[in-house]
Amino acid sequence: MHLLAVYCFLLLITFIQPLFGCSNTHPNKDVLTLATFNIAWLGDDKDPETIKRSDEDIARIADIIQETSADVIALQEIENIQAIQRILALLPDYGGVLGTRGKSQNVGFLYKSSLQIQNIGEYLPLAVDPSRNRPGYVIQVKKGNFDCIIMSVHFKSTSRFDSTDELRAESRTMRMEQSKRAIAWMDSILRKQNEKDIFIIGDFNDFPKRSKEPTLKNLSESPLGTFLTGDLKSCKYPHLYAIDHIYASSAASMRFTLGSEHMIDIHSMYPKDVAEKVSDHCPVILQFDITKPDND
Repeated sequence: MHLLAVYCFLLLITFIQPLFGCSNTHPNKDVLTLATFNIAWLGDDKDPETIKRSDEDIARIADIIQETSADVIALQEIENIQAIQRILALLPDYGGVLGTRGKSQNVGFLYKSSLQIQNIGEYLPLAVDPSRNRPGYVIQVKKGNFDCIIMSVHFKSTSRFDSTDELRAESRTMRMEQSKRAIAWMDSILRKQNEKDIFIIGDFNDFPKRSKEPTLKNLSESPLGTFLTGDLKSCKYPHLYAIDHIYASSAASMRFTLGSEHMIDIHSMYPKDVAEKVSDHCPVILQFDITKPDND
């Protein structure tokens, strides 16, 4: 009877592990692990807060980030550097950078302190309307034989506040223009011929397979790169495609570890009220081979 109980317990653990989104990504010196995570109004714990988070909520966010095993994590919806510090206090192996011109929803990065990082800063042209859009944030990363340039982005949403056809059309137009400017940014770097490995990572507020009124076609139809996450479905709404993506230049996509793309499903890990204090998004994670010779 005792052996049967042990067997049943092990079987149960095997069954629930994928439900709880446990990462198949573990620290690996031969890969660069990239992730993107919109942490939904992460604030500095000073009123007013759109989402008030306790120390326990912050600890859960840090646990999720640790679970990604990511070397670099693109962040969105961060109020300020003090908000990042709440997480970094629990992640001693990470550092962080953040923009300042996105009002209360800035973009930036967390990264393993062991990496070689060059902080390039905010990419202002991505904010089509600076009063309503966020700039991108750019860093250069080197691990092993792989060096790359990465921009964290948060494109204009079409939200419930876009309450008329005109406002919804305007939001789509802005997002399409951001897509155009993002691929132009990648093209400008590739034309300099000093870097071929480029990523655009973050919350695109749309999916590349949209057929009706697509807004990301400047990226999805470009020969310069590809959405490596285009088939991922939303963790919160499984019948819909995900809107958090990793877009890679053609050279960078050649290093992609096939099958490494996945999410950590926080909505399976926690009750609804707890999950919502983590985020309404889930981290998206991919791996890239760093053992091949440098190509630039």
